[in-house]
Amino acid sequence: MTDPGAFITAAYRAVLGRAPDAGGLGHYVQALSEGRLDPAGVLALMAASPEAQRRLAAAAPAPPGPALPAGSGAIEAGRRRFLSATDAALAALVAGQVLRPDQSDYAAVHRWRFAETAHVLATMLQGHPDWPACRVLEIGSSITPLLYHRLFPQLLLESLDIVEHPNLTGIVAAHHRLDLEQIDLRGEAVLPTTGLHMVLFCEVLEHMLVNPANMFRLLARSLAVGGVLFVTTPNFYRLHVRQRIAAGQNPQPLYPADYGPEHRFFHHQREYTMQELLDAARSAGLSAEAAWYSDCWDTDTPDLPTEERQNLALVCRRT
Repeated sequence: MTDPGAFITAAYRAVLGRAPDAGGLGHYVQALSEGRLDPAGVLALMAASPEAQRRLAAAAPAPPGPALPAGSGAIEAGRRRFLSATDAALAALVAGQVLRPDQSDYAAVHRWRFAETAHVLATMLQGHPDWPACRVLEIGSSITPLLYHRLFPQLLLESLDIVEHPNLTGIVAAHHRLDLEQIDLRGEAVLPTTGLHMVLFCEVLEHMLVNPANMFRLLARSLAVGGVLFVTTPNFYRLHVRQRIAAGQNPQPLYPADYGPEHRFFHHQREYTMQELLDAARSAGLSAEAAWYSDCWDTDTPDLPTEERQNLALVCRRT
């Protein structure tokens, strides 16, 4: 770097909105010169400073949240009651060596989200005349059908993914091998299964290069009238994204250099806001019954403002 002082001055103005004080300028210039920090490290430290956080809160308040459906609070409030049952079911799967080591690690990270989905599933379907033998399609997962089979053994589970999952043999009533991105969503395409009571579309949308309303419309066609679509996906306006934008950084990671086309489902193609999800559901002809900013990834930060939580959850019904 030819002029560390000029860089530090520019960084102060971009992140903190002011000229550097003498002490701060000297500290960062010395750290750069000695190789203790690189430019990215300087920006990261500045963005994480209390001064930067206060400036972010004052200058970039949370955008007004959309009006959420009336039933949202009641559904969100009961999620924690399924956590102990979820943990017990996952422990049994691990003890029985049903899950691979990588799946066990994934389940440990996602346990709150799994409990949330189990709660929504039970809440939305227990009043149905066919309960507990309701037909539920899980899209894009090899773990959760195993879990829900233990929690609700009479549930008629189906799965849909781009690959076969041998560990689901005997667990799901049917597996549909299908790449949803290869379907022309502009037409009247239908899934190979219809008349479902519920579709679980959890942590999938962000990996797909699709229009969400078109995708919701396809999934709605697989539901019986009155059937439920449950969607979860990362909240684009979560705190981490706001911090990166405030620091002048792009919050969307690049497609990794060592990824090929077959790795596309490991990358987030597009993340969404709550308003975008609600608009997509409405455009697809679905009735939104509940929506909330989920704290399933934020259990260690309970005081986080609601609209800065990491995940979105949407429950909608085919009418």
